[in-house]
Amino acid sequence: MRFNFLDVDPIFGKKYSLEVPKLVQGLNQESFHVDRSFFEAFEFSSIRNGDFVVRLEIMKYTTHLDTKFFFDGWVELECDRCMEPYRHTMKFQQRIVYAYDEQLEFDTDEVVLIDESEPLISFATDIYDFIHLQIPLRKVPSAKVHLCAPEVLALLNLNPDGTEKRVKASEEPPIDPRWQALKKLKDSSSEQ
Repeated sequence: MRFNFLDVDPIFGKKYSLEVPKLVQGLNQESFHVDRSFFEAFEFSSIRNGDFVVRLEIMKYTTHLDTKFFFDGWVELECDRCMEPYRHTMKFQQRIVYAYDEQLEFDTDEVVLIDESEPLISFATDIYDFIHLQIPLRKVPSAKVHLCAPEVLALLNLNPDGTEKRVKASEEPPIDPRWQALKKLKDSSSEQ
């Protein structure tokens, strides 16, 4: 069963919903604005701030709604190196087919069954999920977007642009004597 904000918060739910009976057969267009208040409505959201324009193109058929979402905006993320916030821009699109009949076959895996008797269809959860799925696993922005503090970069042995410093052979730190003994053992076993 899908989570429906209309049941929990009708005002928020209606803000990101459309009345299906008002859609005309064929192409319909709608847009939503997503900001900090949107992300705050989700109790355990990892995103605290962002700003998007989400444009929808909905093709209405008698058996289903073929919906394309076009996202353009940014979210505030924390740099994995220094934990400082930065803006991560996103521009992407997704597609969902909202179908009334589970027996229908579609050319996409993104099919959501909806009740034909429901007058409103809420897009809030789908918008939220799509944005979260676009967040990179490793949140280390380019130097053009964000520079970490010089102290953090020095601690991580990185150049000011975030690239790894090359260590010269003469500058290599001395090896711990315990590891040196293991290295000798390994080297002697590989020679045999």
